[in-house]
Amino acid sequence: MNLLILCAGRRVKIVQYFNRELEKSDGLVFSTDMDICAPAIYFSSKFFHVSKIDEENYVDDILQICIEQKVDALLSLIDPELGLIASNRERFEAHGIYPILSPLPMVEMSFDKFAMHQFLIEHGLPSVPTYDNLTKVESAIGKGEIAYPLIAKPANGSASLGIQSIEDEASFSHFRESPLRMVYQPFFKDKEYGVDVYVDLLTGDLVDLFIKEKLCMRAGETDKSRSVHNREIEQLVSSLIAKTDFRGPIDIDVFERNGQFYISEVNPRFGGGYPHAYECGVNFPRYIINNLNGIANPPYGGFAYKEGKIMMKYDDVILI
Repeated sequence: MNLLILCAGRRVKIVQYFNRELEKSDGLVFSTDMDICAPAIYFSSKFFHVSKIDEENYVDDILQICIEQKVDALLSLIDPELGLIASNRERFEAHGIYPILSPLPMVEMSFDKFAMHQFLIEHGLPSVPTYDNLTKVESAIGKGEIAYPLIAKPANGSASLGIQSIEDEASFSHFRESPLRMVYQPFFKDKEYGVDVYVDLLTGDLVDLFIKEKLCMRAGETDKSRSVHNREIEQLVSSLIAKTDFRGPIDIDVFERNGQFYISEVNPRFGGGYPHAYECGVNFPRYIINNLNGIANPPYGGFAYKEGKIMMKYDDVILI
């Protein structure tokens, strides 16, 4: 079985984990990136230098790579590409190539932060208060529902790009003139958690989850974290999966405030902090390979990892 990882970037560990799992069956991991200096591509069996994802022939080029290299499945590691692959799912499947990701409606909703918030509220799931315009923000402040500081982020942003802080009323003027579609949220100062979730590609059942308390962030990704068991977050995630049609790896951000837990974002892909889960025995690549071989994974049976395991990322180098 051969796998193609798209937009591999700096995600060296993801490539290595799939290498480790696929070599047991003589499978190969290929990768692509628009940047010839993307570190992760040099850890795959073969890599391909491709154009930007918004170029006209991008999907055609990816499909051709899959056909020529006898690729069985592919996955993307970045949010902006998920919708593109999901909307072309039938083209890949017509050639026996399986895109490892959620259905297009789930991908599109997740990429729109306000739409995701509305869905959560409509389905009785606690969500960080989210507003799609400054008039609503000012009204909420006037009613005492929220208070400064606030966080402004692009409604369709990714990797924490474009996130800004609104410290007081004077800061509003900048955002009134912004051409970007933004969403606004109160800044929850308590704890932040990342939840790595796997939903079976065949059955849609929750298979496994891993909860980590984020201790330090860098460039939008978890830099240091601690594994935890939290029954309330576990139940919150279980309820979310039961009410949606997500598939495969999911990354969920949860904030704690005054002892209450709120979903902040849902990203239908491998999260930047997933290596913590894998190193603790939560093996998404193995679950994926089982599914691609037509084997359904057993449904979730509770925490299967130890608490208190701390992950610390560090820099390494490669010369080419």
